[in-house]
Amino acid sequence: MANLLSPNDLEQLSRAMASGRKISLTRTLNDFTITASTTRAVPVWACEMLVRLEQTHGHVYSSQYFCSVEEMKNYL
Repeated sequence: MANLLSPNDLEQLSRAMASGRKISLTRTLNDFTITASTTRAVPVWACEMLVRLEQTHGHVYSSQYFCSVEEMKNYL
């Protein structure tokens, strides 16, 4: 699967996490869709905010949470 998030998108996600804002960015190319969103973390996480990465490729769907945009970038 590809990374459809631009450096500007990643910066926007980082700024949202730093300020505690919830945002969602969706990018689509053919039958591949990637959505990255920020949300407040529940106490079991070792961070205040999370970034959720959702990927859909045809009928295959995956979702993962990360404590930082940098951690998500390494996953991509």
